[in-house]
Amino acid sequence: MQMDHTTRKRFYFPGSGQFSVRDHFAVGFEPVHIGYLGENFRRTYLDLVVPPEPQGDFSTRNLTERLSGPQIVERFGESCLVPLPVAWHLLLQHASGQPGALLTNGQTNILIHPGVNYTLGIFWFHGGWSIRAYPFHSDKPRAWFAGNQVIVRSA
Repeated sequence: MQMDHTTRKRFYFPGSGQFSVRDHFAVGFEPVHIGYLGENFRRTYLDLVVPPEPQGDFSTRNLTERLSGPQIVERFGESCLVPLPVAWHLLLQHASGQPGALLTNGQTNILIHPGVNYTLGIFWFHGGWSIRAYPFHSDKPRAWFAGNQVIVRSA
């Protein structure tokens, strides 16, 4: 298996205080335009409170082949375990019209939140963000196509 380690986009995350997922991720939340929150996401993440996350540098990496969440973690190690406040930061950047790191061309932005056994798929669909959680460990874990991108912490 090969992974393109070329950075697609680099971005700075300014850090966050304690982050209540329910207070941010809601269908129709303005100005982010969340169009859909999948059942696994709602069940697993909405009651999650993420401790403060320090500032840091992040980037996105393109998949050059089909990989599942476990294969992505195997490839990148801990750098691909990225908390939800970072995804929220990217969603806000996009909403404010700033050039951001999120793909909106039909491809998926992949985030693996630490300590939770799901891979998140964040993609733009019909004028809103669709956010879904796919079981990380299962008989057939979701395989992500080449062209999708993984959000990672920069070294």
